[in-house]
Amino acid sequence: MKKRKYGTLVYIAVNILIIAAIGFLDPHLKDIGWAFYQLKPLWIVLAALCMVMFWIMDGMIIQYLLNSIFNSVNFKKSMVVALVGQYYNAVTPFASGGQPVQVYYMSRFGVSAGNSSSVLIIKFFMYQVILSIFCIPAFIFKSRFILSHSLVIFLISTIGFIINAGAVFLIYSLSTNHALVKKMVFRILGFLHRVRIIKDKQHFETRLEKATVDFHRSISLVRGNIRDISVTAVMTAVQLIFYFSITYFIYKAFGLKGDKWWNMVFIQTFLYLAVCYFPTPGATGASEGGFYIFFSWFFPENLIFVSMVIWRFITFYLNILVGGLVIISQGIKGLAKSDS
Repeated sequence: MKKRKYGTLVYIAVNILIIAAIGFLDPHLKDIGWAFYQLKPLWIVLAALCMVMFWIMDGMIIQYLLNSIFNSVNFKKSMVVALVGQYYNAVTPFASGGQPVQVYYMSRFGVSAGNSSSVLIIKFFMYQVILSIFCIPAFIFKSRFILSHSLVIFLISTIGFIINAGAVFLIYSLSTNHALVKKMVFRILGFLHRVRIIKDKQHFETRLEKATVDFHRSISLVRGNIRDISVTAVMTAVQLIFYFSITYFIYKAFGLKGDKWWNMVFIQTFLYLAVCYFPTPGATGASEGGFYIFFSWFFPENLIFVSMVIWRFITFYLNILVGGLVIISQGIKGLAKSDS
């Protein structure tokens, strides 16, 4: 536990150092005080509220899927699961730590591991589907704009889209063939056993067999269920709109005019595609640099660094701060129950 805490602190320190390095390389760093003075607090509050609404929609999606497919869980518990997931997604590579911890927290709330895994698989699948749909108008309306500024950035974003859309297609294709999934998983397991990465092959075979069953059960639960698919899709779309709108409100906070909301949303989609598969926790380095590149086309040179700092704080550090507070509060409640 101590190692994990130290790792998180080191990781946050590295993030701060990266932001500081970008700042020192910015020739307009001397204007940072003036830039903050120009901010209009109302728009910053709206930007932060977009992040809060992103969390709320996350909790609502979890609650809806649990209530409609399995058993009733109240909204407060769903929000705990959502915020804990946001915290661990922020501090682990490829956002890989959120779902396992969410399964654990749902088990504390009386949801079986199989049921919670199914909900999270469905949620992940729908998130990827809606993100891929968002990317289509972004490419239609903004490809020429991105290409006119940087071919490399366009190619990186295109690769991100291909990976995302390919993952959706692969997940759905595999969901129709249980035998193929089992064969693929067991072949990978056999390879890992041969190269001595794993020792207890039988133990992992049992766990993976259960995981493949959960996977197919999850997809089969929503296949053909138009109502649940539609509701989840709409909530996910609203969630992404809130997230992608944050930069626009930061733009307005500086009193800037000339660019429309949907322009920012589409460019934010490109940024997300470009950095979402970066292997560092929270896409550290790529997110800061990506924002600097993409939105330097909208923000004046003397405001882009401050804009990036505010955006990163709202979209990343708030996840760690609020999620961390939720984890601490849940730990205190657990200790209180054990004492009583």
